[in-house]
Amino acid sequence: SITLPEGRLPWGGHMGLASMPEVYRRIGEARVTIVFVNTRAQSELCFQALWRLNDDNLPIALHHGSLTIEQRRKVEAAMAAGKLRAVVATASLDLGIDWGAVDQVIQVGAPKGVARLLQRVGRANHRMDEASRAVLVPANRFEVIECTAALEAVRHGDLDGDPPRPGGLDVLAQHVLAMACHAPFHPDDFFAEVTRAAPYAALSRRDFDDVIRFVEDGGYALKVYERFRKLFRDAEGLVHVRDTRVARQLRMNLGTIVETPLIKVRLRGGPVLGEVEEWFVSTLVAGDCFIFAGQTLRFEALDAMSAIVSRGGEGDPRVPAYAGARLPLSTWLAARVREILHDPKKWRLLPEPVRDWLRLQKKQSALPEKDGMLVETFPRGGRWFMVAYCFEGRLAHQTLGMLVTKRMERLGFGPLGYLATDYVLATWSAFEPTDVEQLFEEDILGEELEEWMAESSMLRRTFRNIATIAGLLEKNYPGQEKRPRQMTMNADLIYDVLRKHEPDHVLLRATRQEAAGGLTDVARIGLVLARAKGRIKHMPLDRVSPLAVPALIEEGREWVAGGAEDALLAEAESMVDAVTGGAEAFSGLLAEVTEAVRVRAGVVDKPRHRERRPRNARFIRNAPRSVTRA
Repeated sequence: SITLPEGRLPWGGHMGLASMPEVYRRIGEARVTIVFVNTRAQSELCFQALWRLNDDNLPIALHHGSLTIEQRRKVEAAMAAGKLRAVVATASLDLGIDWGAVDQVIQVGAPKGVARLLQRVGRANHRMDEASRAVLVPANRFEVIECTAALEAVRHGDLDGDPPRPGGLDVLAQHVLAMACHAPFHPDDFFAEVTRAAPYAALSRRDFDDVIRFVEDGGYALKVYERFRKLFRDAEGLVHVRDTRVARQLRMNLGTIVETPLIKVRLRGGPVLGEVEEWFVSTLVAGDCFIFAGQTLRFEALDAMSAIVSRGGEGDPRVPAYAGARLPLSTWLAARVREILHDPKKWRLLPEPVRDWLRLQKKQSALPEKDGMLVETFPRGGRWFMVAYCFEGRLAHQTLGMLVTKRMERLGFGPLGYLATDYVLATWSAFEPTDVEQLFEEDILGEELEEWMAESSMLRRTFRNIATIAGLLEKNYPGQEKRPRQMTMNADLIYDVLRKHEPDHVLLRATRQEAAGGLTDVARIGLVLARAKGRIKHMPLDRVSPLAVPALIEEGREWVAGGAEDALLAEAESMVDAVTGGAEAFSGLLAEVTEAVRVRAGVVDKPRHRERRPRNARFIRNAPRSVTRA
C-alpha cells in the first residue's frame, strides 16, 4: 500500500520527512519493522526525525554501510534477539537477512526499480506460506506516481533489471597476471579459454593482445620503467611472471572493488563511529557540526588517520553524502511512469491531490508523451527556464544536462546552470531557448560528449579505479600502505602521460568504456534522444507549469537571488500560488537536503563557492530545520 503524509502532499524534496509521524505510528502498531531508505544521508535524517517523535521510547536503531562493522553487528544481533522494534536501513540490509520476527517493511521514497522493491518487501514475514507486508512512503508527487507504477508491476508479476555488462579490460588484466603467477600459459590457448566466459565472449583479439602487452611491460609509453615490467615470453611463446616480487604484489593488491577514500570518524577519547568520504571531511572547519551515526557531532580536528569529533554542536548540522549513493530509476519503471502520466484513464490509481495536479498540468500546459518528449520554456526571476520531461533517471539526466548546456552555449542562449532529477532535466539561461529540437539531436553524443569527457575530472577518477584493478597502481606494500592522496597524484601523472603519448592505451579505452556504460549512462541518453526524434512537443509558457514546480522548489537555492531560506520559501509559495490560482498554498519547509545535480553551465566538476568553505564543497547538505529543531 501507499501512505501519504497528513495534510498536504509535498510539492518537492525526496527525503520523506513529512511522513515520519505516520511512519512512527506504523512502527508502534507492528512487532518489528525495517524502514528502508535509498541513501545513507536519508537514513541519518529519517532516524533523527523518528527519534524526536519517539515519546514511547521504542528501541529504534540505525544501520548503513558507513557505520563501523561492530556497530552494524550489534544492531543485527539486537534485531535477531528481538530487542528492537525498528531499524532504519539502506541497502545494507537488502540481502542475507532472515529475521522471522520482521512483520512489516516500510519503503521511504520511491523504490526506483521493481526487482529492488520486491527484494526489500521480501524481508517481511520471511516464512513459508506467509505473505510479505509493506508500505511505500513517497516523498513528493512524482514519487507517488512512481510508487503506483511499481505496485502495478508487482501485481502483474513484471520484473525489471539491467542486462549483464561485458567484462572489463581492467579485470582481465588482473586475471592475466594471476594466471601467469599460477603457471606459464600460451596466449592463443588463454584467449580461447577467456572467450568461453559469457562476459568476454565478444572480446576482440586486439583488445586481448593489448591487455597482455600492458601486463607484460606497461605498453609503449610506460615500457621504459622497470616497475611496470611484470611478464616475459620464452622461446616457445609461453608467458611467465618475471619474479617473486610481482607475485607478492599481486597477492597484496588482489581484488576488483576500489573503495572511495574514507576517513574514520572518532569521538575524542572514545571509539570510532564509522567512516565518511575524504572529500566531505576536507570541507569541514573546526566547529562545524554534522549528523552521523544517529547523533549530532562537532568537528574538532583531523589527525593522520581520523576526523576527531565530539558530541553536540551549534548551528544547522550538515549531512554526509556519498559518491554513487542515489539509486537510478530503472528504464522499465520509467516507461510505466510515462504511461500513467499520459493516460488519464490510469489516474484512477492515484490519490486525489495527484490527480488534481495532473489535471492542472493538462489545462495549463500539456502532459508528457508516452513515446516522445515534452519540453516547456518559460520566464521566471529574470531567467529563462527550459524543462524537459525525459524520465530516464538522474544519472542520464546529469550527463544530458551538461551536453545540452554546452550546445546552448554554442547557440548563444547563455546557459547559467542546470539540474537533474530522476524525472526531469531543467536548465536556466539568460536568453529564451528557441528551436529546442536542435538541443536534443542525436549527434549531441558525438563532439559535445567527447569534449565534456575530455575536460571532466570524472575520467581521471575513473582511470584511478581502472588502473588500481589492472595493477598499474599498487596501494599495499610490505609494511606500508599508500595514502589516497598519493594514489590520486600517481594516477593523475600516469593519466597525463598516456593521454599525451599513447591516447589509444588499453587502460584509456577501458576508462572511456566504463564512463560511457556506468558513470554517464550514455545508452539511456541514446534511448531518450531516439525516442524524442521528431516527437518533441515544445510548450512556450508565460509561467512555471505544475509539473515543473517540484524540480524548481527542490533546487531553488541555485537560482533564487541570495539563496536565503526566507527568499526560497517565498519563491516556493509564489510558484505554488501561481500554478494553483491561489487554491493551494505551499506548506512546510523547503527541501534543503537534496541529491539532485547542481552544476553551473560551462563549469565541469567544479564545486560551488560557499562562504567559509573550501572550493571542493560540492554536494554539501544542511539538515532541514524540522530535524534539528529541539
